[in-house]
Amino acid sequence: IQERKLHVPLVDRSYAASEPPPITVAVVGPPGVGKSTLIRSLVKHYTRHVLSEVRGPVTIVSGKNRRLTFVECPNTLDGMLDIGKSADLVLLLIDGSFGFEMETFEFLNILQAHGFPKILG
Repeated sequence: IQERKLHVPLVDRSYAASEPPPITVAVVGPPGVGKSTLIRSLVKHYTRHVLSEVRGPVTIVSGKNRRLTFVECPNTLDGMLDIGKSADLVLLLIDGSFGFEMETFEFLNILQAHGFPKILG
């Protein structure tokens, strides 16, 4: 039996340093407003895969040279501080039947103190 020579592709690591880091998108809001549902639907839109549960940051490829990292922010002051310092874009979800909560105003004050990334509400 003759076996064909296996082709092992060479890895080009020269582009790795020039590739920009992923854009960090933080999804923030009170419990029960649909943060996980929004992340799952965005992952399904970009990748056509169904994500059953959001565990930690989720990085997807959205273009040739663009990656997005979705992070769900916990509703604690420590989590809000960490996200406020590191996020490039914040998606702020608000419960329409309840309105703004005190934690939402605290998070906006944290963002103002740390340079205010772009916020979509």
